[in-house]
Amino acid sequence: MPSIPTAASLNVPESKADVPSLREGATEFESKSGTIIGRGGDVMAQMNATAVEFTELVSEQLRSKGAESIEAARKAMEGSVWGSAVTGKWADAAETYQQLAANYTALWSEAVSSGFGVTAESAGVTGGMPGDVASRVMDNAMAEAGAERLAGMQGVVNAAYETYKAEAKTAGSHLKQGPTPANLKALAAGGTTTWALFNVFGAKAGVPPLDGAEGKRLAEAMVDYLAGKDGDIPPALLAKIKALLSLGLHAQDLQGQPGKQLAPAQLDFLEQLFKGMDIPWNDNDPNAGNLLYMLPAWLKDREVPAGDQSLILGAFGGGLLAASNEKLGGGFGRLPESLRNTLGYYTGKVDDFSVPELHDQLIGLAPMLGATDDKGVGLGRLQGGKEFSASLTLAVSDFYSDVMARRPAYSVPYTDLEQYVPDLLGASTRNHEANYELLTGKFQHPDLGKDTPEYLVRSLFGHQWKDDGKAAAGLIDWIGTDAGSKDQATADRATEAAYALFTTVTDRDNASGIWKESAYDFFTDSYGKIGSFEKAPIGAANGAITYSMAKAAVPYLDYFAETDTGGKDQLFMSKDPRAADMYLSQQTREDFVELIMGGDASRDKFGAEVYRNVLLDAHYADGWKDTEEANDEAMRTGRLMGLLDTGFQRVFDDANVDANARTTESTQHANWARAGAAAVKEVVTELPFVRGLGRGTQQIIRQVAESFKWTPGVSQSYDLIWEKGVAPKPEDFDRKGDPSYEQFNFAVTHTVIEQQLKDANSGLTIEDVRKTDARLVEQDANGKWQLRSAAELMELNEPSGKAADKGMYTYSDAERQLHRLLEDKLKTKVDKFNDTFNNQRKDTGS
Repeated sequence: MPSIPTAASLNVPESKADVPSLREGATEFESKSGTIIGRGGDVMAQMNATAVEFTELVSEQLRSKGAESIEAARKAMEGSVWGSAVTGKWADAAETYQQLAANYTALWSEAVSSGFGVTAESAGVTGGMPGDVASRVMDNAMAEAGAERLAGMQGVVNAAYETYKAEAKTAGSHLKQGPTPANLKALAAGGTTTWALFNVFGAKAGVPPLDGAEGKRLAEAMVDYLAGKDGDIPPALLAKIKALLSLGLHAQDLQGQPGKQLAPAQLDFLEQLFKGMDIPWNDNDPNAGNLLYMLPAWLKDREVPAGDQSLILGAFGGGLLAASNEKLGGGFGRLPESLRNTLGYYTGKVDDFSVPELHDQLIGLAPMLGATDDKGVGLGRLQGGKEFSASLTLAVSDFYSDVMARRPAYSVPYTDLEQYVPDLLGASTRNHEANYELLTGKFQHPDLGKDTPEYLVRSLFGHQWKDDGKAAAGLIDWIGTDAGSKDQATADRATEAAYALFTTVTDRDNASGIWKESAYDFFTDSYGKIGSFEKAPIGAANGAITYSMAKAAVPYLDYFAETDTGGKDQLFMSKDPRAADMYLSQQTREDFVELIMGGDASRDKFGAEVYRNVLLDAHYADGWKDTEEANDEAMRTGRLMGLLDTGFQRVFDDANVDANARTTESTQHANWARAGAAAVKEVVTELPFVRGLGRGTQQIIRQVAESFKWTPGVSQSYDLIWEKGVAPKPEDFDRKGDPSYEQFNFAVTHTVIEQQLKDANSGLTIEDVRKTDARLVEQDANGKWQLRSAAELMELNEPSGKAADKGMYTYSDAERQLHRLLEDKLKTKVDKFNDTFNNQRKDTGS
């Protein structure tokens, strides 16, 4: 029968650490810190209580010896404070284990003496049971209960002992290695940061103990400073502001850790800080302004050094973002009351607000939020909460809306906010969830309701921005990246936002009656005279916005290439990964691509991505089952190319200039083909695993791996209408014999041959190519023969169109020679692909 556990059964490893001696050692380290800087123990009490500036603490005698002596003292003091912190943490760990060991020893002893709580009744002993039988039943029950209790308690003790040993090892290495950045980070992660550590090591030591009282003290110190006339910021105040910045950095780190939040005391710190700053500058003059929003102007007027201004404004801006972030434990209710009284209108929390007050708030908020992105601040990734971010975006849009301009409150001549918009939108659009809810209408403007998405893009995208629309593009710039997220919820959010974007900016119905023209007409013709356009499209006015549109469309090229069923736009968001998430009408596809074609960078980005997509399909020609599959692939890619043609032609038709269309368009297609071919070569060559992935994943990889590499500077597109003022006559737009088709056929054939040469089992070698036509190959630096690139063959051998050049070696010649190298079966499939592609392109682009 099993034995009953005894008092000796629980193994509790002994800790020989002398906790009192460790505490004494930590205190000794700390006391030496004061001695090092020529002060007594009082200085450490001060350093352990709040933020202080080190140079303010050193003795006059040490200060008189100069900066070198102060720096030497600082280094020595760092060692002492570090030694005190590590030793103190080790003492805590030892004491924690020893207390647990003592408690579990006592608990186990009590459990043994009580028979593990087993009674005759619980064991199943009955009155008529013989004594020896009853005894065995009791013993078995106690043995079973004891074994179960022992396993549980031994597990806890063992885990605690392992933690204790790990802490001992860490303490030893930390004392030996000293306060390296990694060790400081590890100590901070364990929640050990003290004011002394922070005062000596700064933000590297983590966040000091912050609470509501500390937030109130910082606000009072700021008020006292601003009430004075001295431009120099007191060192102690600057130290407190650095503590605020450290909290922002901590919040930014927590953002990437789902479920992690700021501590309640830290949130109280922020709330009390902004409550203390959210006061009238002059109690006797309510129109004198609010102290919080006047902060940037006051710092500038006092000629505070630029670095300190950036630090202060960035720290306060980061504090506002962190306080508002629901996922970090904050929220709209943690914001200053004055801000809740204005932005609260957009959340439904207040019924009305003062537009002039909001205007002044935006001017004051902008430098604070913008400074978070400064290099010396490092809070460029910190997001505000969803409600705050969405409300701020709507507030900015209201000042650039023709709808709001009709209302008295917005019709007064306010200071133009344009110089502040990049900072405001730069911060508000960091929150992708807020952008998503605005674009899809889940977060609605109280005055516009379901028309919020169209209202928003008209307001933010309809103004001709001095920054080319870069800040406003933040509303959609994230879509292309999030579309490739491994997190399905994030990817789905991007898909819904993309669909909303595609269908909102191309809407032709104008069913709401709010605006005088449809969204499509607005974005294609409402920007006035720009360059060769009398009524310029959005791309000519805000190229950064159409570039972000192109990026948003790239992951969804399959939907642009889908068969035209004649149906209307629909969003499905299917749970089946094999099923489509959306359907775009042919009208929506053409209109959206037209908008993209209106911008220099967006046109090149999208064109190169389409060619990349098409050529990658051709790269896998050897995997096509038969000519039917070649036909299907060509139908798909032909539709994409047709959209390029249509969009390109529409933009030309809108221009008030004259030129030869075929030359201009074919040059553009050649540039796209070169960029696409080069990108395909790099992706397929450097990322061989791509071949085993689905097309959607391939496209995401291409976008991530190649973003921004094939923009106008690379594609060298200088013959376009907006660069040289030339455009085609509509009657010249004849596609027969268009060189871009020949270039495409060549690019497809070249990429297939290139793939065959990489496949050892294809039966095709570089020597076969050289024997067919030596002009197709060249020697590398090591003398090894290689296929000349498609870009080189097209660029160096492009026919000039002159009669004298008819006999030159062109890419068409090269294409014919490469075709001869293909196996009969593969050649048939490639021919089928090219023929079908060209026919489908003509149909789609007609």
